[in-house]
Amino acid sequence: MATNFFSQQDLARRNTRILISLFTLAVVLLLLLTNALVLVGLGLVDLQQVNNQQPLSHNLPWTMVFITSISVIIAVGIAVLVKWQQLKGGGKVVATSLGGNRIDAASNDPLERRLLNVVEEMAIAANVPVPPVYLLPEKGINAFAAGYSPGDAVIGVTRGCVEQLNRDELQGVMAHEFSHILNGDMRMNIRMIAILNGILFLGHIGYFMLRSGSTSRGRIGRSSGSNKNKNAGGLLAIALGLVVIGYLGSFFGNLIKAAVSRQREYLADASAVQFSRNPRGIAGALKRIGAHSAGTRIRNSNADENSHLFFGEAISRWASIFATHPPLAKRIKRLEPHWNGKFPSPINQVDPAVEQSPPPPTSSARSDNAAPDSHKMLQAIAALPLLLVQNSRQPLQAQAIVCALLLQNAHVEAAQLQLIKTQGSLELLQNVDQIIDAVQKLRLPLQVQLLQRTVPALKQLSQQQFAQFEQLIQALIAADQQVSLPQWIVTQFIEHTVASHFQPKPQLRGSRKTDMLALQGPVLALLSAVANAAGDAPDGATASKQAWLAGLASMGLTVDTPRPDSPLAALTGHLNDLLSAAPLVKQQIWQAILAAVTADKLETDNEQALLLALALLLEMPWQPAAAVN
Repeated sequence: MATNFFSQQDLARRNTRILISLFTLAVVLLLLLTNALVLVGLGLVDLQQVNNQQPLSHNLPWTMVFITSISVIIAVGIAVLVKWQQLKGGGKVVATSLGGNRIDAASNDPLERRLLNVVEEMAIAANVPVPPVYLLPEKGINAFAAGYSPGDAVIGVTRGCVEQLNRDELQGVMAHEFSHILNGDMRMNIRMIAILNGILFLGHIGYFMLRSGSTSRGRIGRSSGSNKNKNAGGLLAIALGLVVIGYLGSFFGNLIKAAVSRQREYLADASAVQFSRNPRGIAGALKRIGAHSAGTRIRNSNADENSHLFFGEAISRWASIFATHPPLAKRIKRLEPHWNGKFPSPINQVDPAVEQSPPPPTSSARSDNAAPDSHKMLQAIAALPLLLVQNSRQPLQAQAIVCALLLQNAHVEAAQLQLIKTQGSLELLQNVDQIIDAVQKLRLPLQVQLLQRTVPALKQLSQQQFAQFEQLIQALIAADQQVSLPQWIVTQFIEHTVASHFQPKPQLRGSRKTDMLALQGPVLALLSAVANAAGDAPDGATASKQAWLAGLASMGLTVDTPRPDSPLAALTGHLNDLLSAAPLVKQQIWQAILAAVTADKLETDNEQALLLALALLLEMPWQPAAAVN
């Protein structure tokens, strides 16, 4: 049975609320402990009077309690905000903090090329933008996915993972990471980094005070005033106490992190089969880890705070309750119940030259757990011309592909080509000329999948290069004076997945809207666009009307509900509202979309392309109707 990723995203969202509640509780405990430490350390509480059963409230210096509490809240808040600001750039910030270097999308290194090919395949199967891949100089077999959304996600892979796993095993690991992307775990995981940093910050203050105190104790000891010695001793006691509180914060923080993380790992293992169609792939990777001397260890100094992101346990734990991942044997047993408990013999390094690329999937080769839509998308990989696939991996040629996709009107094509030459470059124009025929021969759904492949290469542009490219895109659209469905898909896709890389947009991580009534206007624009896409069927007007009415019925709306004009223009203004819908609300919207598309029992190229694009733009998990009903 296919995983319902909408439900799993909702669970991740609820886990985030639990995490914030636990964080709030931890901060309250920190407040109490820190106040007690300060009051006792500075001698502001008369313990003898307290022992004489006088009310404690009568002995507390409330001004100091207020100052201490505000100081703790501000300190923790600043620590969270600073870390949040550091992580604003999304997954690439996490990858670089772990020592990762981005692999060139056009790399010809055999191991790197095999990895990039597998990532492309899994991205197409999951219907998410192909993410940039970062290589970590680590011997352990490990990987992670990080980011706020599929549009800014990155995949990080260790050198050990690339060298030790064969293609099937590597595919299983990548499928696991893409499951985290679709399950909604990435946003929760990156928030956890910032929140836990706040809990641990008081301990850092204590360490700072201890270091400062050790350098000044000599001077204080030579001072003639006994009060100074007493105050210094009190401050050192407070510093030591803050370190202890920091350890307590670390203790509870790691408990929170482990509890939230472990349950998601079992789910990602199971969901991985849905994309790889091969349960032995991920199980084989886990067995390979058991046989490898370095295991899954990450030696980077930032491994601890990011340990919950990884495929396997990144650092050694002294107690299993702090483990962010289930035991290796249990994970394997869930995938292969009859496993004999033996690990394979260690290897020095796989040789990608002897590995053959897997044949296009057939129904007989597919696992029962495989999603039909993923199967169709993987079949489409072989349909793209090799020239276009290779061009999609290089920045200049990737720009040429986008330009070629925008040339939809023969009447203005000459003017658009002139714009490419003047606002772009002669070299860009030459690249467009070489591929335009091949691009325009593709069916529209394949054009969308080709567009997906260009993302890593386009993200390699500099800020200035992309700004110039974005201006060229706008000029090409303006020259046409009307926006067709293919052009709308291209411009919105670039805005959502590439422009957000250069200028992160807070609305992509905004609050989740749970009121379907408040989203009625955006949903109607969406259904109208889907109904218009049905208009290229043999009986266009009838098919469009059927799609519109079926979408309304799915949403429980009456047949006389007004239909928006210019749906693509209206939908553009509503994309952020739809994007911020809660997962279970998105599930209802997706069901309405599917009802509209299947109303006439004929799925046209325009409908297929729009489905792909909407799932990408609205970050909706791509699933067949049976998986969301």
